[in-house]
Parts: sequence; structure tokens; C-alpha cells
Amino acid sequence: MYHFPRFYSSLATTSERCIHSRTWEIFASVALFRPPIIAPRMNEIEQRYHSLMLQKELEDSLRCDFELRQLRDERLLKEKEKLKMSGEGGIIKEEIGILASVDEENWQKEASRIRDELSIGNISMFENDDDKSLMRKIDESLVFITCQKFGREDGYRSQWMLPQLRNIPGESLKQAKRCLKDFFLDRIHVEGLSNAPFSVFSYLYPAKLRQRLRTRSKGAVIFFFKAFCTTCVPLRINKEEIADYKWVTAEEFVANMKHTKSYITALSTLFPPYIMTKDGFQSEETVLPQKRKMSLSKVNHKSLRTYKV
Repeated sequence: MYHFPRFYSSLATTSERCIHSRTWEIFASVALFRPPIIAPRMNEIEQRYHSLMLQKELEDSLRCDFELRQLRDERLLKEKEKLKMSGEGGIIKEEIGILASVDEENWQKEASRIRDELSIGNISMFENDDDKSLMRKIDESLVFITCQKFGREDGYRSQWMLPQLRNIPGESLKQAKRCLKDFFLDRIHVEGLSNAPFSVFSYLYPAKLRQRLRTRSKGAVIFFFKAFCTTCVPLRINKEEIADYKWVTAEEFVANMKHTKSYITALSTLFPPYIMTKDGFQSEETVLPQKRKMSLSKVNHKSLRTYKV
């Protein structure tokens, strides 16, 4: 295990920094998120809780004028039917008029027409395959990944990764937003989640890479930060720094990453609603029931083995 300081001390001498820079190269990487624009679909537990709260609200609430009108119409229709069955020529004291059920049916037809006309509740138009658009998968979180050039002009492009930039000597890691300023041509509105990194990843340089880079550093340390993109306006990319880019979901993130398993493991807390498994990111609602079944099967197996004669 290697131990790295979170931030350079402002009291460190120049010689100490030079010695440290010969050992490791420091990179700052930003996981830029576009949060969900609309509320995601409710899972099974949320649906059950929602139904329970609606039922509780219905039981504790008072009847509105329309519900009282429905009860009145129901009572008058029963009285009319009773008089008709008895054969008596009585007259109902109150007039029925337009039934509440008729108004309700007309309102439902009008509501259906408006939904179809304005595509309310239909998010299929946002489920496109344009992975460079901020307006895709509006009910899920998207993260920005890139293929970087790292200043090379020989057609080189890195693997898919979170955008990262080498730390300038004397610059604190909390100034990692400079990474985003260099990658976008437009002014981007970003809210940083914290000044502290949420994860750290380190790797050693191969001997050939050290010779090509002409560096005395034996490896790199990447500090990961989180930030949220607060705009959905299309952003222009600096093509001198970035060869390609995507806005991807949790599942697409794992599918595009071709790094070592340790890199993916370092980013296991990147998507909070998801749990990192050997197959990638999976939602809690699919992983937790499987774990419960496995634990129950183990308990049953142990109990059978214990009481076996």
C-alpha cells in the first residue's frame, strides 16, 4: 500500500516538492454528472409506500364538493329507481341535472387529448442513442467520459476515462475545476460536491512509458472529485484536448471502461443508487433481494446440516 497526502502543504519547501514530483505524478480527475431532470421510476418499495400514503390521505381527508355531488347524484338515482319500481307517480324533490359522472368522463377525455398532444408522461423521445446529448435518459444520472489526446499530435487517443489533468506544481487539488475549463470552449456552470476527493487511484508506469515520457516519476496518482452540471445546453468541446466524449449511464460507464479492475473498483461509489458487483454497477433493488435469498439459503442449508441425524 502507498500512502499519499491529500493536499500539498503550503509550508513544504521547493526541494521537498521536487523530490516528491520525481516519485509520483499527481492528476486531478472530475466526475461531471448531469443529474436526472425528472424523477426516476419508482421501485417496488416506493410504489407500495406511495399507495399506502395515498390511502392514508384519502381516509384522513374531507370530501370535496365534487365527491359530495357524486354522492348526491347516487342518492337521487336510487330514489328515482325506487319510485319507478314501486309504480308510484311520485316526484323527486331535487333535480338531478347533469350527472357528475358525465362531467368526469368529459374531463378524462380532455385530459387524454392534452396528454397525447403535448406528449405528457412520454419520455420515449428522450431515450435516443445520441450519447453526446445532455437531453438523453432524462430520468437517470449521466456522467461525462472522454478519450483524451494528452497533448499528442500523432493521432493518439486514450481509453475511455473520466476527464483528468496533470496537477501544476503549486496548485492545490481543490482547483480541479480547471480540468473542465480546459476541456470545454463554452463557459460551463458547475457545482462541486466537495473540496475533498471521493476516491484515489494509483498505478505504476511501465519502463518503456517512462522512457518515452522522459520522466523520473515511477507512476501516477489520480484524485477523483465530483461535480454537477447545472445546465442542459449543448456544450462545445475543445478538440485539441479531447478526441471523443460521451454522456453515459452507470451501465454504459462499465461497458465502455476497458481499464483494469482496480480502476473500476476505485470508482465503486461513483453512482450512489447502484452497488458495485463483479458484473459492474447494478441497482440496489436487484442486488439486495438476491443477497437476501442467498443468505436465507445458507441459513436453511446450515439448519439442515445441524439437525441431520
